[in-house]
Formats: sequence, C-alpha cells, structure tokens
Amino acid sequence: MKSISKNSGFSFYELMVVIAIMAVVAAFVIPNMIGERADAKLRGAVNNLKGDLNMAKMRAVKDNVPAAVQFYENRYEIFLDNDSDWILDSGERRIRNRVLPAGVSINLGAPDFFTDDRTCFNNRGTAGNPGSVMLVNSNGDQRTLELNRLGHIAIH
Repeated sequence: MKSISKNSGFSFYELMVVIAIMAVVAAFVIPNMIGERADAKLRGAVNNLKGDLNMAKMRAVKDNVPAAVQFYENRYEIFLDNDSDWILDSGERRIRNRVLPAGVSINLGAPDFFTDDRTCFNNRGTAGNPGSVMLVNSNGDQRTLELNRLGHIAIH
C-alpha cells in the first residue's frame, strides 16, 4: 500500500507571497479608483447643472414667466418667479431643488460668479444676470459653467 504525500496544497510562505503581491497591486490601484470617483461626481454634477439651466430656460419661454436659479454652497433651486423679484415666495412654483453629490460644492466666491448668487431667464430665454458658476470636488478639481446674456451655457 502506498502512503499519501503530505505535500499537497500551498505552503504558508507561498500564501504570504501571494498576499504581499496583492497588497502592492492594491496600493497602486485603489487611489486611482478614488480619484476617478471624485472626478465622475464632478462631471455628473456639471452635466446636471447644465441640463437644469437649459430646462429653466425652456420653462421660462414655455410658461411665459421668468425662471430664477438660486445657488447655495451644496445645492441650487430653480423656480418660476411670477413677480420677478428673484426670491421664492409662497405661491411661486419650485421646479427643481437639486442637492450636489457628496464631495462636490459650488464656489460662491469664484470670479464672475452671478450677482447675489442667482440668475434668471426671461420669457425669451435670455439671461437676466449673465455670469459663471464654478463647481469643485474634494480633490480640488474644478469645472466652470458660463452663462452669457443670450442664454448660451458653456462648460469650461
């Protein structure tokens, strides 16, 4: 009768080498994944803001009422401004209240930022308060949306 060899499987040292290799690879991969995630959040927030500004412009034209956009540090709201005072009063309809993703904020002190942290579109789709808004992520990356007097929105 033959005896069964006890050399089957991995040794402790082989297992430790594999774990060490996986740790080195993870040390290089994980920081890149985290940076990509923050950049993806920023890109998504910028695209949402551009889409919401275009929606506000279209609603102002469609409803023949100015649409105002009020910016805060981590959110913005869009409403139909019946009395054109750029303040959300009772009886005025809020059409969007978007909170930015965690780690993304609005730089309210950026150059060329909207006067009084707000802008609006009139019933012809033009901007009553042209300017720009800068969004910043947790890595310090930033993107700027510019709104000109004609209502054109560009990402820089």
